Amino acid sequence: MASVSDALSARMNYLIARQGMIASNIANADTPEYLPKDLVARAGGSARSNFGMAVSNAMHMAGGSGAKLKSLGSVVEDQRFVQHNGNGVRIDQEMLKMNETQLNYRLMTELYSKQVNLQRIAMGRGR
Repeated sequence: MASVSDALSARMNYLIARQGMIASNIANADTPEYLPKDLVARAGGSARSNFGMAVSNAMHMAGGSGAKLKSLGSVVEDQRFVQHNGNGVRIDQEMLKMNETQLNYRLMTELYSKQVNLQRIAMGRGR
């Protein structure tokens, strides 16, 4: 059974890779024939790991196993918007994706921090 920390770490790795791809798109905004790429999480989410249900009583219903962590995701090219020079980068869309990725990463770091604080409390070391 994987830990919450492992799931948060996997999601953070996905967000780091996606941020790099978005930065590459912005850097190539003036490159002719360049199509923007994005990293799309696998079905089931990239932060999901092998979480099993804890059984505290034999009379409880059995839970299913979670999705296995396969890889970060798949790379897709966006061909919906192409300029006259063949470039498909839309800076406004890339900035929105960058902001979304940043907010998600910040959320993951806050959740990670709270997880560490809970572990400290459980060990009796307080906050």
